[in-house]
Amino acid sequence: MSGRVLVLGPLPPPVHGAAVVTQGMLEWLRECGASVRVVDSSADSHGIDSITSRRRAARYLLARLRSHLLCCLRLGSRPEVLYVGGAGGAGLLFQLLPVLVARVLRVPVVFHHHSSAYLSERSTPMAALCRLTTGNSTHIALSRQMAEQLLEKYAARGAGLRVVPLSNAIFVADAVPAPARQEAAPVRLGHVSNLSLDKGMQDIVDTAAALSAAGYPFELHVAGAARDESTQALVDALAVDPRVVVHGPLYGAALQQFYGGLDLLLFPSRYRHEAAPLVVLEAASQGVPTVAYPVGSLSEVVFATELLVDRGAFAAHVSDLVRRWEVVGAGLSAATVEGFRRSRASAAQHRESLWQRYLRRS
Repeated sequence: MSGRVLVLGPLPPPVHGAAVVTQGMLEWLRECGASVRVVDSSADSHGIDSITSRRRAARYLLARLRSHLLCCLRLGSRPEVLYVGGAGGAGLLFQLLPVLVARVLRVPVVFHHHSSAYLSERSTPMAALCRLTTGNSTHIALSRQMAEQLLEKYAARGAGLRVVPLSNAIFVADAVPAPARQEAAPVRLGHVSNLSLDKGMQDIVDTAAALSAAGYPFELHVAGAARDESTQALVDALAVDPRVVVHGPLYGAALQQFYGGLDLLLFPSRYRHEAAPLVVLEAASQGVPTVAYPVGSLSEVVFATELLVDRGAFAAHVSDLVRRWEVVGAGLSAATVEGFRRSRASAAQHRESLWQRYLRRS
């Protein structure tokens, strides 16, 4: 495919899901022959809400404004399409500016969603953005459920909002067979995230306590950096148990090795922006199932209904799975690999047809 694409979105570092997906999309476009210019909207922060210093907040806002104004200037060259790695909170206000300029210049927009926050509660900035991206623009949703929710909440009658579901599985390497497991070994549990209460750290602590009380053999591996002192205190308390290993932040080959040493990933996130987390799909690529709450699009990326948990029942649900692991473990692993491969193959087809709408065949 040939044509000019202007990419606006976060790129690593820091490493997080939206940045990895933006990087993956622009690399694929270049491999396909497109001419890609990039405006990196990353900021050295987890968002304005995480900043306590006024000076740092001012620098953060100025950096965000600068990158979006630069994108507006580069739209003057009239690329075939503007690709936006979507924000979820206040970042939408910045992204409205280049989207408005693209509308004036009649440049189609491909807006890649990474948040579910504006699906549970209507967002005025997202509503405005959707009004600006009718016609020849496209919204990429991370699941069929997300696509349906976007249309239900933001598509005015006859407005022509185009939404395409595209699984994040396309940005994860092909599945590899899980290593054979010794039947008598303890069940190896893991949790990886930006460790916080929103991401479920209290549920992880409660699960370890429930397994200990029941006397079930287990190992628990925790990876990631604690977001605040209260979370770090929970991690420190867990680390006292000899069955718990705290790894700290892991990336690249070390993270893949982490997944390869697990039987079951624990992901009790309540984070309001949670959509289709890459860590769940990365684990799935190695045949590691994930237990999760059905927030965001997680009901479509855990690949087995038995892995979805009602609110408040996480520790009990995991304990029951560990008790029955010799019976159910192999089946859940097989269903996870099959679901991952199916999602990845479908996403590859959808991505190809999406970009053929805007770029010429080479």
